[in-house]
Amino acid sequence: MRMLTCLLLLAVLPAAAAETLTLEEARKALLAANPQAQAAAGDLETARLRVTAARAGLYPSLSASASYTRSGTQGYEPGDSYSYGFNGSQPLFSPSVPASVRSASAAHRAARAAYDRTASRLVYELKAAFADLLNAGESVKLSEETLKRRGENLELIRLKYEAGRENKAALLETEAALKTAQWQHERYRKNQRQLARRLNRLLGRPPQTPAPELRLPATPEPPEDFSVFEGRLREHYALRAARAAADSSRAALDTAGSAVLPEASANGSYRWSGTDWPEKRSGWSLGASLSLPLFAGGRLSANLNAARSSLSSSEAGLKNASDEVYLNAEDSFLAWREARAYLDVAKSSLDAAQARAWLVRKQYLAGQASYFEWRNVEEQFIAEQNQYLSAGRGLAVSHAAFAQAIGE
Repeated sequence: MRMLTCLLLLAVLPAAAAETLTLEEARKALLAANPQAQAAAGDLETARLRVTAARAGLYPSLSASASYTRSGTQGYEPGDSYSYGFNGSQPLFSPSVPASVRSASAAHRAARAAYDRTASRLVYELKAAFADLLNAGESVKLSEETLKRRGENLELIRLKYEAGRENKAALLETEAALKTAQWQHERYRKNQRQLARRLNRLLGRPPQTPAPELRLPATPEPPEDFSVFEGRLREHYALRAARAAADSSRAALDTAGSAVLPEASANGSYRWSGTDWPEKRSGWSLGASLSLPLFAGGRLSANLNAARSSLSSSEAGLKNASDEVYLNAEDSFLAWREARAYLDVAKSSLDAAQARAWLVRKQYLAGQASYFEWRNVEEQFIAEQNQYLSAGRGLAVSHAAFAQAIGE
């Protein structure tokens, strides 16, 4: 029972492995090494830089220029001319620039939501890999105990058979059960190694790296009602992505609307020019410009109508995303509660099967139960042990799925 209690707590006692890997350490390694996480982080950084670039349109711009020309005419000496100076401009009224900033900011929020979505999915896969590998280790231990139990049973049946107190069918059947247990033990070991390679690949480690000792926090008890988690759903990455899409559509609508408005800017320059270097003669200019679109063949109104349609679609998408997030999260919550309740069922069934196996074994040794009664009880006990292991894994995975469903 100690082994099964350890599985319930989802922790493995220290063995020969020199390395101990906690879930938090594995999460950091995963997000640092996984190509999908790296790509999402790169997209997020790109979006941040584009916000900075869009905001630059609100500020003055300054540039410097210089030119040199050497020219000549037949019959005259060639001459040189120089020109150099500075130019500056400042937007005075440009509605498209603030709209571009809002659009870039919305794209940045969408990239943040996309990164969080990728991270949440990868962390779920990591938790599932932890639970699978821990369960595989406990399955190997259980199969070792089963092998020992099957071997003891075979020796018992052989002695009874040689004494003429048991039939040959029972002996052959017990031998087959031992061979089956040996095969299952090898299968569990193979599965454990495959799961270790899967975890190594997820963490960006070499496949042949030995499986570390894993530490996974105990699964908490689910509360009675889902309402305690509703506040977290407001910042779910799917809702943030949908809100960012709606904000982007509003910015696109503002951009389309600004295309029919005038734009004004101020500009100035200061230059030196002449035939000598450095030139002492200089000139300057200050001015302003205003532009107003008059006719664009219907393009501006079509863009405006398209932006309105896109905004309507984005708002509908936000409503749909809100419903989907709530339904998925509640379904995952109910599955978590169901898995926790089933673990209690599996524990009770295991306790009953263990007590029954002990009793029937004593009865069989005393000649008060037949071989077939004893065999059936033994098979049921082993099945309940494996079922309890599966229930522990199911609880850990269902909690991981719930954490993903609420956006963690």
